[in-house]
Amino acid sequence: MVSNSVLTALMEVAALSFIIPIALVILWKIRNKTSIVPSLAGILVFIIFGIILKSLPNVLITVIGGFVLRTIQNNTWVYAIYAGLMAGIFEETGRYIAFKTFLKKYEERENAISYGLGHGGIECITVLGFAMVQNFMYAQLINAGQVEEMYASITDTESLNVLKEFIESLLNITAIDCIWAGVERISAIILQVALSVIVFQAVKVAEKKYFLAVAIALHTIIDIFAVLYQQEITSVAVTEVIIMIYAIAVAFFARKIYVNMPSKKTTKTVSSKNWEYARKKYSDYNNNDGK
Repeated sequence: MVSNSVLTALMEVAALSFIIPIALVILWKIRNKTSIVPSLAGILVFIIFGIILKSLPNVLITVIGGFVLRTIQNNTWVYAIYAGLMAGIFEETGRYIAFKTFLKKYEERENAISYGLGHGGIECITVLGFAMVQNFMYAQLINAGQVEEMYASITDTESLNVLKEFIESLLNITAIDCIWAGVERISAIILQVALSVIVFQAVKVAEKKYFLAVAIALHTIIDIFAVLYQQEITSVAVTEVIIMIYAIAVAFFARKIYVNMPSKKTTKTVSSKNWEYARKKYSDYNNNDGK
């Protein structure tokens, strides 16, 4: 049986995983009078690059098999680095392409945040929200005594074993586990916004193209922590605390970049094709606002 406290936690975390991302996008748009387009672009990029395209190397390696597949499967660190690198390369490249092409005209720094909220928000909904809803539905079936019926309906041995493992993990889940999952998504949204600012800088300032590589590296590192937890190398509490601290540290780094970018106010008085004025201090723009 799945306890009522776990059922409640599943539904509350599921609800918040939908409500919080949508609310953040709306509130940011209202507060800064930004377009919804960058947020929609973030959603689209995550689906295409973060879900669809990112899965292609996994399929290719599985089909090819051999030494590479065995190395990835049998070495936790290799698997962690591989998984983190794939996420970093595909998501940050997608982010870069979005800012470089169909978001080219959205030059103010507020749009970088708007994009990040869309990218991180849809990740929260797909990774956490749908998973929590699914867990809740299966928990209800477990409590209704329908587990054996589910087992009986599956004839494929591999699929049956996967279902049994899932049911077993669901029976062992606690309300605290649900809360930690929510904390992880908060950290992920913070990081996605920060990485959006970093890549935005890479696109807008010619001398800062290497920031794309920086973003890929930062993304890779955070995903390594997640993989190590999945492999039961670290505990959930330790992992989530590390991830939160890491996300905040990256956010502080991104903020230093953000304050030197032109905002909706400063672009009224300053113009440059290559964003060369982004090298100036933000205070310089403030001094020019009234001129």
